[in-house]
Amino acid sequence: MKILVISDIHSNIWALDKVLEVEAGWDRICCAGDLVDYGTAPKEVINTMRNIPNLWLVKGNHDVHTVNTWREYRHSHIKPWDYKWVHHNCERLDEEQIDYLDHLPEHLVFEADGWEYLLQHQYGPSYEVVESRYQFEEYWRKYGKQVSEGVGRRMIFGHSHRQCIHILEEDCLWLNPGSISYRRPDDPDKTAHYMVIEDGRIRIKQVPYNRSHLFWEAVSFQKIHGMMETELQDFYFFFGNARTSRDPLLEDASVISPEEGK
Repeated sequence: MKILVISDIHSNIWALDKVLEVEAGWDRICCAGDLVDYGTAPKEVINTMRNIPNLWLVKGNHDVHTVNTWREYRHSHIKPWDYKWVHHNCERLDEEQIDYLDHLPEHLVFEADGWEYLLQHQYGPSYEVVESRYQFEEYWRKYGKQVSEGVGRRMIFGHSHRQCIHILEEDCLWLNPGSISYRRPDDPDKTAHYMVIEDGRIRIKQVPYNRSHLFWEAVSFQKIHGMMETELQDFYFFFGNARTSRDPLLEDASVISPEEGK
């Protein structure tokens, strides 16, 4: 079985489409949440995910935040320079799509190729990780299911956007496929990050894609509507050529041409 493992799409349909194109032939897709926010195409991402067969999917904290923001109508009373990407996303989603996000499960358990899996967006309230076998066992006891002795177990988390495999013992692993959309400020890599698990073997993978769609929509949107500067600076770093997430917005290094980032 070939399982495509993704997470933290963040309304980036271009990265999602590229990963699906490159990894055609998967049997299952496993997604650790955060379909929306911090990107420009929430509706397209949700519609794509809804049409994927054989999908294991859980909700992320940005999915919850978007649902709450949409239902409280906070996005309708925002001053231009308090405007964030979550408000941008809310204006592009309807009630049916919001309900879809709201009804996603918080965690799932499943079996594949002799391994038992627990899928959840994040471990702990912030960016904590599973540091010990004891923590692994306690968390599995809470959310996983009882398995026979000798059966290997794997946890899959997203949230941190840091691609990794942590081995606590040969039969106890926790995985993070990274984000297909963006990195943390200390990682300037611009590719889409994901994993493939084929017949139980884990492979960490990355693929470049055209980032200019997100960058230029952010630039054009800012000229018309205004947005919090920090929200735009993140975009200049994630999808442009800014060296850091706090470069001045008009610095030459922050500008990307429509043909770059492919």
